[in-house]
This record gives sequence, C-alpha cells and structure tokens, in this order.
Amino acid sequence: MKLRNSVCGIASIAVVLLMTAACGSDDDTSAPATTSTSSTAQADTMRSSVAATASSMMSTVRDTAEQAVQDAINTVLAAAPITFDAGSSDLSAAAVATLKAVSVPLQGNDTEIQITTYAQDSNVATAKSLAEARGDNIAAALEGDGIDKSRITVKSDANPSDPEIDANEAAITVVDE
Repeated sequence: MKLRNSVCGIASIAVVLLMTAACGSDDDTSAPATTSTSSTAQADTMRSSVAATASSMMSTVRDTAEQAVQDAINTVLAAAPITFDAGSSDLSAAAVATLKAVSVPLQGNDTEIQITTYAQDSNVATAKSLAEARGDNIAAALEGDGIDKSRITVKSDANPSDPEIDANEAAITVVDE
C-alpha cells in the first residue's frame, strides 16, 4: 500500500533527523577540550531514548498500516463473505469478485495474510482434504491477482467444534510481522 510506504518513509526521515539532532559534533572547536563523564552519560541516555522512540514510531506505523489493511479486508468480507457450497471447494463467481476486492488493499505492500478454511464431513480425512482444497483455491485466486505466494499462509481445519464457525465460510486475517 502506497500510504504505508509513504508513512514509513516519513517516519524514517524523522528518525534520522532525531538521531542527528541528538548527536553532538565531536569536532566542535567552540566546545571545551574536556568532556565530563556526566555529559557523555547524558548523551548516551539521549541517544538510547531517541533510538527507543524511533523504534516505537516504526512499530506504530507498521501496526497502523497492517490494521488499515485488515479493516479493508473486513469491510469486503462483511459485504460479500467467501462461502462454499457444502462438499465443494470451487470458488463461485461472487467469491472470485470478493477476492479481487480483497487483493486491492494487499497491492503495493508486503502485508502477510492467513486464509482460514474449514469443512464438515463425517470422514475427518475427507473434511480435512476439502478444507485444504478450499484454502488452496483462495490462495491461487489471490496469487492470480498479483499477491505473492510467500505472503499467504493457509490454515485448514476439519469439522470445527465451535458452533460460531460456519464450516463453509473462509476467513482472511493479517498476520502480525
């Protein structure tokens, strides 16, 4: 996402400026020839503080960008969930359209996602195989829309015991880096 890259770039520049401002010049001729241990300790403390602040800023920027991607995915999936017919791993035309919309916030960034799919069958091996096929089909559709395979993890479960889980509906979540 271009916004994420821009924010990261701005944050990086701010970090460099903060680090530069925190570092005193070693060849300043107007400074006294001796430096006290106290001022050296203060400078080290300031540098550590600036580094910690910069690290925190970068983490916050990354978390905010990831949350923006997750929010966009959630909006798409709330409007048009990715569902499968019972016993099928085929993507419907509606599911393909949903995945095209899901791929949009994933373009131009390196956000990683996890696709979670389920299936229900009296034979656990059959359910597991069907759930895997569903996840693989979703991943393939996203790859076809330009999302690198290395950014996609598929998690498939057979016969979910949680009554809140619809075994014929897929979930897509951003993975914390």
